[in-house]
Amino acid sequence: MYNFLIIILQFFSGAVMYSYIFANIKNIDIRSVRDGNPGASNLWRAAGKFWGIAALIMDYAKGLFPVILFYKELNSYILAIALLAGIAGHAFSPMLKFKGGKAIAVSFGAWTVMTRGEVPIIMGIIFTLRAFFNRGKKISPEEDFFSVFITYIILSPYILYNFFTGRKEFLILYTGNFLIIIYKHYKEFKNILKKNKS
Repeated sequence: MYNFLIIILQFFSGAVMYSYIFANIKNIDIRSVRDGNPGASNLWRAAGKFWGIAALIMDYAKGLFPVILFYKELNSYILAIALLAGIAGHAFSPMLKFKGGKAIAVSFGAWTVMTRGEVPIIMGIIFTLRAFFNRGKKISPEEDFFSVFITYIILSPYILYNFFTGRKEFLILYTGNFLIIIYKHYKEFKNILKKNKS
């Protein structure tokens, strides 16, 4: 019962859509910005750097809160499920009729807890290199998704190494997280496949 409560709390923490709340404060319909994703990057575009960074920090923080308060008491499998629940809460938020965000920042938060910062460092390096090589260039939602997709593929040897050395919970979080990311970027994924066929 205790474990179930932690999982539920983490889900509802993830379900709080800060970008949507901040956009409403600024009288902005975030669903009409770019690809309609109610996330920090679109808030940044619509309301500016201050609001975008604030939402990004809050989305990251909810990926690790409140589970970080209890993680020493949880077994590793319950921890993985709770962290995944937070990601799912953001992606399928009841606050937005289960149509939430794309779950990138909240995933950073979850992986910070699970790997004590190792995975976010790897992801951060990849995203930084991508931003460096694409500086000054207008990035499409499809290119955004492709960068995220490649990042998760690059992470797979790290996940498998940990799996075979006894950290099987890593694969639970990774698989669930990756499937949510693919699902939430389904439109972009479909467009990339269409483009490659033509």
